Amino acid sequence: RPLKVPSTAPSRPGERASSQPEHGLRAGSMAAAIGGNASMVDTAQMAHFQGNPDHSFMMWNPLEGAMSAGFRPFVIPLTGLLIGTGMMQVKTGNVATVGKLVLYFGAQSFMNIYMGWVMRTSVTVPAGTQLESGVILDKDLTGCPAGFALTAMQQVISFIVFLIFFSSVYFTPYRYMPKKLNSTFEIFCVVIFGCVFALNIALNNFSLGYISIAVNLIIRSCLPLSTFVSSQCLALCKLYPFKPCRPVEITLMAVGVICAGVFTMARIAGEEKKDASSNMLLGVFMCIASLLSGSLNLALAGVLGETKLNVYDTVAYMAIPATLFLMPIALFVQKPVPGEWPKVFGRETMSDWEILQGVWALNKQTMLWLGLSGLFSFLYNIIQFSIVHTLSPSATAFGGNFNKAALIFLTLLLPFMQVHKLPGPPYIYIIWGAVIVNIIAFSAYSYLQIQARSQEAGSTKLLSGDESFTTTDDSDDDDDSEESRGGC
Repeated sequence: RPLKVPSTAPSRPGERASSQPEHGLRAGSMAAAIGGNASMVDTAQMAHFQGNPDHSFMMWNPLEGAMSAGFRPFVIPLTGLLIGTGMMQVKTGNVATVGKLVLYFGAQSFMNIYMGWVMRTSVTVPAGTQLESGVILDKDLTGCPAGFALTAMQQVISFIVFLIFFSSVYFTPYRYMPKKLNSTFEIFCVVIFGCVFALNIALNNFSLGYISIAVNLIIRSCLPLSTFVSSQCLALCKLYPFKPCRPVEITLMAVGVICAGVFTMARIAGEEKKDASSNMLLGVFMCIASLLSGSLNLALAGVLGETKLNVYDTVAYMAIPATLFLMPIALFVQKPVPGEWPKVFGRETMSDWEILQGVWALNKQTMLWLGLSGLFSFLYNIIQFSIVHTLSPSATAFGGNFNKAALIFLTLLLPFMQVHKLPGPPYIYIIWGAVIVNIIAFSAYSYLQIQARSQEAGSTKLLSGDESFTTTDDSDDDDDSEESRGGC
């Protein structure tokens, strides 16, 4: 059936009206949608290059792309990466150390924003495209809400990148060999840790398809309390040592969690559309499940013992088991789809595999962004591993907490970093108050933790110089190793 695309009215003063066929959009290229209820143009993403420049941040024209709405949220992370890299080249004073923290902020912010973009806000099919049924999309079909399938894809891509690295240096003096696993029990532990870690990442990616980055981050900030509770429960079963119960620290954690709950409730209550509120509730639930799976990782470490792997070993040993673990969920589990997805496919629920099939049929360029997330997550993990293990625990905790707080503030302060319009009064006042108190509470908690560690280190005169990935509670105050936005 011929594709009908209405003319595009001028969107800015001085622009003349245009139509997508004038930009070379192939009118006869149609792809059958899942369920046969609708068909979409296979080359809808041509609008990224020849139509509206606001649809994507990856542009053929750099000058035009630099002004696109999709690119603007990445300006701050990319600036941090460039400035941090430059500062690390300075060997005088503490400039290099500060540069590591700036680079850490840039890398972590980039991964957070990129995953939110690819899961929720990138344009898969632009508004104005006509379905085979005759219905015209009045809103963009955005994102690719397939968190489990995307995480499995990231694991596979990371494993391929590792194999390329391993092969390229094998016959050189820089040959790398993964740590040898000496027993069946060690293999079992690595497989279990890999599956739980992948579940944590997959649930987090799932949530990013339904909630904003700010909501996701403020929920993830509650990890210290969930970790504390899980460790104490294990201690009651004599599977883990008791952690000190300091009333001030527990109070600060409780206040931070309450504020996170108030923030989330105000954000949902301020949503104008009922269906959007229900989607946000699903995203919040999955984000909390991701938080609990991070605590489950700690619980398994307490029961099974420590498994020390660096980032390369983690990919080598955990990527394939994690992928096999996630595949049945991605293939068979049905879930509600947000936004315009029900209108396009004529279905309220879909599996991740069906979503990927639909995206492949509709817009292969979106599949490119999904694939790039695997490469970015691998590079991010290397940067994180290299930086975190060259800084002191205090600097690492400060850097992780600062990154979360800064990104939450930026998404609330800067309009170009907001995916959707913020709710009006009184909800916006509640949101700001909850964010400020939450950040103050967890910052004070982190400060007390840093002070306690410094006193303990001074009394025992022990210095930790182990540069390896450890699945213990050393990162209670900083869940960055748990949320690398793409896996091992």
